Amino acid sequence: MTRVEEKVRRGFDLIRRAGDDSDLLGAALLAFHSALSDHLDAELRRSPLLSDAERKAIDEGTLGWATRAMLAQRAGLLTEQQRERVLEINRVRASFAHGEGFVGSARSVAAYGEFVADLCGLTQPRTAPSQRATAAHRTPTGVSGEASDAPTRPVAAPTGASRQAGDAPTRPVAASGFRARAEERKARQAGWLPERQSLRLALAALAVLALVFLAISGLQHLLTPSTPSIAGAPPTALSAAITLPPTNTPTPKKARIVNLPPGGPGWLRTTPSFRAPTQPVPLSEGLEVTLLERAPIDAEGTRWRFVSVGGYDGWCPEHNLAMDGD
Repeated sequence: MTRVEEKVRRGFDLIRRAGDDSDLLGAALLAFHSALSDHLDAELRRSPLLSDAERKAIDEGTLGWATRAMLAQRAGLLTEQQRERVLEINRVRASFAHGEGFVGSARSVAAYGEFVADLCGLTQPRTAPSQRATAAHRTPTGVSGEASDAPTRPVAAPTGASRQAGDAPTRPVAASGFRARAEERKARQAGWLPERQSLRLALAALAVLALVFLAISGLQHLLTPSTPSIAGAPPTALSAAITLPPTNTPTPKKARIVNLPPGGPGWLRTTPSFRAPTQPVPLSEGLEVTLLERAPIDAEGTRWRFVSVGGYDGWCPEHNLAMDGD
């Protein structure tokens, strides 16, 4: 499993476990956005359009999202509408990563997860190409906006100069054509229905039986309880496919973040080094983390412990941890 697939899987698992926990929904959004970042960086490294300075920024992990989105559009990895949507989500992501409350819904986060999975090539096409393009290019007003999650509804084709080439008119048949067909149907029905009373009674009996059958079917449907979707989010093929079975694990050990330098949050590192890339979850004084069962590592004159917080795993200096019971 690639790193991108792992992050997308983690995002949908966080949505499944979130319930009303907005922080877990925010962490799911961070996972999806980080997966998209890894995917675009990997694709951009293969692009001949990048300068040496831009390629170096990708390798060092210092490339900003505005530049990344611009380069991805230039390389054909994003359309203009997709770039605008990604940058809008990035503003929400940055606000949450700097301590602001997350106000998005499970439905909107799941929709963004599907959008990212589609861009990363992790989903099979479920609609016609024109419909996928319409859904992928829709720019939301924010993560909490439900308009971006609504199914695409067919709209009437524009008229006059605004109609684009290839658009079919909504009503290609004139009113006179409708009247002609209606008269033709009446004539067919008049010629088809016999006048004999016995056949009329048989047809009436069949109609009554059909109505009774429909009534019974509708009653059974009303009495059958429906299964609610997990955490309020709409069930999707991807989220069902990546749901992990529960496992029995021992009670984890807890610790608190302490001794942070003044003026900013701390960060988890992907490897036990102060030069390693950071995970997107900020660490604040007193924040509770989970100690994972992994041996400590001594590196750069510091002992590092492997911990988990907000759905992310990483390395933290041991002198910044106060163990439970200390």
